[in-house]
Amino acid sequence: MERHHEGGCEELKSFLRLLGKEIKDLDDADEETYDLYAQDLPSSDLGIIDPKTTELQLTVAGRELTIHQSPGILSSARAGGTTGAGAPSSSFSPTTTTTTVIELGAGTSAIVGLLLAPRVGRYVLTDQAYVSKLVERNINENWSSVVQQQQQQQQSLVGSGGGQGGKGKKGGGGKGSKKASSSSSSSSATEEKGPGERLVFRALDWEQDTPTSSLAQPVAASFDLVVACDCIYNEALVDPFVTTCVDICKLRGSSTTATTTDNGGRPTVVVVAQVLRNSDVFEAWIKRFVQDFRCWRVPDDLMIDGLKSEGGGGGTSGFVVHVGVLREGN
Repeated sequence: MERHHEGGCEELKSFLRLLGKEIKDLDDADEETYDLYAQDLPSSDLGIIDPKTTELQLTVAGRELTIHQSPGILSSARAGGTTGAGAPSSSFSPTTTTTTVIELGAGTSAIVGLLLAPRVGRYVLTDQAYVSKLVERNINENWSSVVQQQQQQQQSLVGSGGGQGGKGKKGGGGKGSKKASSSSSSSSATEEKGPGERLVFRALDWEQDTPTSSLAQPVAASFDLVVACDCIYNEALVDPFVTTCVDICKLRGSSTTATTTDNGGRPTVVVVAQVLRNSDVFEAWIKRFVQDFRCWRVPDDLMIDGLKSEGGGGGTSGFVVHVGVLREGN
């Protein structure tokens, strides 16, 4: 069992080494802010595609989606903000089928959850309670389509020899292949009825609520991954946001129901994707974040072309992704 723990931690350490220089303290945070904002950034709004329409037809990562949004929510002056209330343009892709993920400030679109939930063990979308109706509508309306599109893509890969069975008999045939196909069909029949516990929405207000292990249950007692996509543009919410991240990461070590199979000995990882807008807000976030988290910026060689800091024509994309792991002692 100890070897299993060590292996899990080593995998994470190897990944963090790929990220390069760590942002260790406030001086590094100052330098990070300067490096990012010394570039000529493209002008950007709050990432909302069309604030006036109630329905959007989108293609994201090869998936066709119908997304419903509320112009009323987008234009509201709620004290807690309207983080992610529209359809955003950012996403992140964990790859393991047992990963438990929680997204903060998910808004109404559920896009990231719809794309990733079929690939992970459990994906929990969170935001303030008033967005729940639209989130659940978007999940229910798109789930079966997303599952079908993913399975078609997987079948295409297997048919072209792209899967593990590609080295078998011609055409990927054989008993193992038939069993896998049968299992896949059975699984798809179940999943097309709805995501069940794989993709859920839970109300979570950063200023009012303290995260508990109930958010991860019944699948797990804690989370492998915390995701936040373009939801840091209100300086008043910086501290509540970071505190919420800390509380979620602490679930990994404090839950009395946590088991070795929940985490393989790995700490929870936080991934924060942002559009670079106001330098003061970013600086406030990065300085607050490094107080509780070891922090790295994801380098360009690990980013897709559209998200690299050095965009085409010598400019910059205006996007940045940071990874954090709770500091020891927290």
